[in-house]
Amino acid sequence: MTKLPSPVLALAAMAAATPAFAASGPFFSLHNTNFIVLLAFIVFLAVLVYFKVPAMVAGMLDKRAAGISAELAEARALREEAQTILASYERKQK
Repeated sequence: MTKLPSPVLALAAMAAATPAFAASGPFFSLHNTNFIVLLAFIVFLAVLVYFKVPAMVAGMLDKRAAGISAELAEARALREEAQTILASYERKQK
């Protein structure tokens, strides 16, 4: 799959949003629902940044990654131990 450059994607998004630009009345008006949704989204993002939600999510992901790494290390150790026990039993059987 080829990666499209971001200007191409931006132009495609603008072309898809053409009916929104054709709406009657000014865009920066409280009577325009698109503008109200844009304001609400910006406020929502500001609240997320204010309460440091991205840092909290990153911290949770880092903690999860550390836990997975610890579990993998434990699994490797258990596998090596099982292999040594198996080898010792095979030597005893011969």
